[in-house]
Amino acid sequence: MAAALVQFLTLLVCVPHASSRLLGSSFGLPIFDIFNVTTPVTFDYIVVGAGTAGIPVAVRLAEAGSTVALIEAGSLHYLGNGNFSQVPLYASAFQHTYPGSLINPIVDWNLTTTPQAGLHRLYPQGKAVGGTSTRSHQAFTFAPKSSYQEWADAVDDQSYSWKNFYPHLIKPINFTAPSSHRFPNSTARFPPHWRGHTSGPLRLTFGNYAWPWASWVKKALTGLGFEENSDGFVGGSLHGVGYQLSTLDATSFTKETSDSSYLNRLGINNENLVVYANALVTRILFDASKTASGVEFDYGGLLLKMACRKEVIVSAGAFRSPQLLMLSGIGPRAILEQHGIRVVSDLAGVGQNLGDQVCAGISRRVSIPTTAELQWNADAAVQALREYGSSPPRGPYTTYAGDLFAFEKLPQIYRRKLPKSIRYSLDLLDADRPELEFVAFSAYGGPHPGFLGSPDGHNWATLAVALSSPFSRGNISITSARAQDNPLVNPAWMTDPRDAQMALQGFRRLQDILNSTVLRPVLVGHESFPPAAVLKTDAQVLEFVKKYANPLFQASGTAKMGRKNDPMAVIDSKARVFGINNVRVVDASSLPVLLPGHIQGTIYGLAEKIADDIIQKDKNTAKPRPYSIDVIAEQVPIGRHD
Repeated sequence: MAAALVQFLTLLVCVPHASSRLLGSSFGLPIFDIFNVTTPVTFDYIVVGAGTAGIPVAVRLAEAGSTVALIEAGSLHYLGNGNFSQVPLYASAFQHTYPGSLINPIVDWNLTTTPQAGLHRLYPQGKAVGGTSTRSHQAFTFAPKSSYQEWADAVDDQSYSWKNFYPHLIKPINFTAPSSHRFPNSTARFPPHWRGHTSGPLRLTFGNYAWPWASWVKKALTGLGFEENSDGFVGGSLHGVGYQLSTLDATSFTKETSDSSYLNRLGINNENLVVYANALVTRILFDASKTASGVEFDYGGLLLKMACRKEVIVSAGAFRSPQLLMLSGIGPRAILEQHGIRVVSDLAGVGQNLGDQVCAGISRRVSIPTTAELQWNADAAVQALREYGSSPPRGPYTTYAGDLFAFEKLPQIYRRKLPKSIRYSLDLLDADRPELEFVAFSAYGGPHPGFLGSPDGHNWATLAVALSSPFSRGNISITSARAQDNPLVNPAWMTDPRDAQMALQGFRRLQDILNSTVLRPVLVGHESFPPAAVLKTDAQVLEFVKKYANPLFQASGTAKMGRKNDPMAVIDSKARVFGINNVRVVDASSLPVLLPGHIQGTIYGLAEKIADDIIQKDKNTAKPRPYSIDVIAEQVPIGRHD
């Protein structure tokens, strides 16, 4: 597929006036000349954003017989990011969030948050075919059952309850049980019925290696009362400790993305699907009845238009989807008018309700192998590469360095130290909703230039704690009427005082875990980041957390689903945008509640569900309306809105 897509890009860039088969002639796709000003380019559906949700939606609609244009602002991640997009261990490459860190602009939006109270972070986001699934750490979990019920109740649609949503959640899955190459003390658990569940396009398994630090931390946690999670965090419960189930190809042990799974395996030979890479959608176009008729997009400085007969589906992510809605006239009136954008639908919730999780950790010198071995120890690096090149691949390159998770409610010994009002808020959370998540990370966690190794050539390991159910909510806004300008991202981390107090007690819990007698044999001396001397008082702990906390990259809720009478809802339970016709939003921005855990699995399931809703609607609908705009290549200045 890579060769065909390279051909596609070469044809468009080098021979702009020649008709070309998009995605390459080997795909048998329709011929469109988007530079011919007399030839309309029209599809049934236009999907904006080839990411975790956009690709599955586009592929499923094309499978059902609709013509689909999938428009992506980025290019191919493996062309622009090489092995960093393929090798599981390299998932953290170019993902430091400290301002001034190196970001790969070919595959990332290079987005920086607004200044926070002590936090000011880069926020890695995928700009590539595959979206942020190409930049993720591969973690695959489902939220607890109560969170899906909360979702169903919030949108008045019981199809989102755990029982009813579950068939969509597991439809993508192609699962391979962990192999015998894992260490005997690193048993990976998963639902029994998943064995042999191999019908979906998205391959899941466990790495052929378990980091020693993870095994030691697991032993310490079970000694402190953690039970082992019985189903790999995908059975409707997150409580307990266990190894990370990952989006990995169990044959090659390369990362799985929406590109490698849905597009490569299902969409590659479908003549109904055309992918437009390196094309930034600048706005959705509407006719006089507020019905979407197509999109405008920036291709190399040209503003081109494309028409749709049925719908525009926005899947540009938690930051870009609300931005595109606002640029198209959908959002808070005051913001739109401030930037001279004509209001099509005044929706106060667009860009609001941003939920995210942050984590902070402590790094210690250890006497066991960590990723530092692969940077500083030539013999270890050669051996690891030899193992990864074996058949089947095995060794440290087959897995991410943060391969162990644990979730829990804040224990009573720490809970009692919280103000009564905060304890009351926590008590209102469902019994199966965790409040803390721990991640064992076999690398140095402080600021340093690389993503493997350590700052001094020694082995370091980190244990981090995150708030799984934070109360703080941020927002997304725009700085101009130009899609080429990054949106304003204000996560508002820990602005709710309840989160600051929870972070304090969660960090105290973290310190006690690291002081467990079980871990003493592998800890070297008392060196740590941060030094223990700066973590003695509560004020010192909060100062450290606010300075060094990082996101878990679970941003969601910025175009939230909800009831029609909810003033902050943007879409209904079928993902249709209120106040206009024929526009849906399907991605992390759609979530009405902040889900504990890692949301990748839920986003795939949501894409499957909404695609199925659309397909069923089409089966029961009369012939679609004709497109209503002439689609031409307009050589006009970028940013024009008329």
